[in-house]
Formats: sequence, C-alpha cells, structure tokens
Amino acid sequence: MEAGVNRPPITIPPSGNAKHSLPDSYAFVPAVALKTTAVAVPECSVSEVTSCLDEAITQERRWIEDALPHLETKLTCGDAIAWAAYHASIQPPVEDPPALHALLPLFYEKSATPAMIKHGMDVLRQAVEFLIPGQIPVTTFDQPRFALAKCIQWKWPDTHDEKVHVVMLGGLHTEMALWNTLGDVLDGSGWTTALTEAGVASPGTANSYLKAAHLTRTRHAHQTTLLTLHNLQ
Repeated sequence: MEAGVNRPPITIPPSGNAKHSLPDSYAFVPAVALKTTAVAVPECSVSEVTSCLDEAITQERRWIEDALPHLETKLTCGDAIAWAAYHASIQPPVEDPPALHALLPLFYEKSATPAMIKHGMDVLRQAVEFLIPGQIPVTTFDQPRFALAKCIQWKWPDTHDEKVHVVMLGGLHTEMALWNTLGDVLDGSGWTTALTEAGVASPGTANSYLKAAHLTRTRHAHQTTLLTLHNLQ
C-alpha cells in the first residue's frame, strides 16, 4: 500500500451569489437495473491453510507456557496472563503513515438504492486512484447497503469485483449480533429482574436489552452492569 500524495485543499474564491456546480461525472447518478431477489453468486475457492493453522497452534502453546507459571505466583503489574494481553504484548510497534482525509460533497439521492451504491463505489474508486494510483479501494457498508454492494459486485464482476474493490461489513450490525448472543446467554438468568429492581430500566425496556433493540441503550446497560459488578468486588 502506498502512502499517497498529500495535496493542498481546493479553495473556491467568493463570488457573491454565484453557484458552483459539480461535474456530471460526480453529480449525475446513472440508472441501474438490479434484481436483488435472484443473484448469481460466484464460486469461492478456499485453499488449504494448514501452514497458517500450524503457526497459530504454535503461538497458542507459547501463550500457555508463558501463562502457566503466573498461576502459581502472585501477579504483578505488567504480567500478561490473559490471551489478548499476551498477544498484544508481543506485537511489534507499527508506525503507520498518517491517513489522508477528504470530505466529498453529499448527494441528495437515497443511499440505499443499487444506483446510488454503484455510483458511490465508482466515485470512491476514482478518488482513491487520484490520491493513491494503483491502490484498491476499500468501502465499509452497514448490513442493508452491504448486501446491495455485494449484489453489484456479483453482477458487474469486471469493474466491481472483490479483486478491484473490497467491500467490508460495518461494525454496527456486527456489534448488534454480539449483544444478541449475550442476550441469549443472559435470558432466564435474572439479569432483567435485577435491572428492574435497581431502577436502571423498566421491565419492558430491560427485556428489550436481550434482543439489542436499541444499540446505544443496550450497550449502556451492559456497561452499567459491568461497573456495578466491579464495584461490588
């Protein structure tokens, strides 16, 4: 990956009430015909990853060998006994170059349409190619728009395939799925009753936390529970 070229910002001189129009290649959204109910998903060939698996098993054994002696002694500050702490401690420092940020003009069109998703991918590819020639663009979508983006990639593989444009699923629905899983674990444990009696939420709201109906409130409820348990210890 190349670092790109840091270009000076574009300044538009004041000219009274004159309007500055965007080029048609940016402002005009071409029509797209896409049938999302019947898509042709290409075959995915998965190669054997035994070499990566062997290395992962070796690292797990190193973590176990490092963590077992700490269980017999008193822990001190800096001891990495947890899995995440151990692997984080052995990571070499990485100095990434500063990212180049750009705010593109907004569109009036609805974003959750095949035409807008395809046009947005085209605009982003042109912008990335201008700043970092040869760099494959990476675009993050939430779940509904991610599904449309994948359908576009499957219908136009020559120009929007995974090899020329990487599409990633955003963290919103991934986090909601994790809270849903935690809700299945807590269901029937008396957690909602404890929240109700503690005055944190009403019975209906507490039950909605189990299904992550509202992400921010669900996250706040779990954080409150963790802080309470920490104070009790």
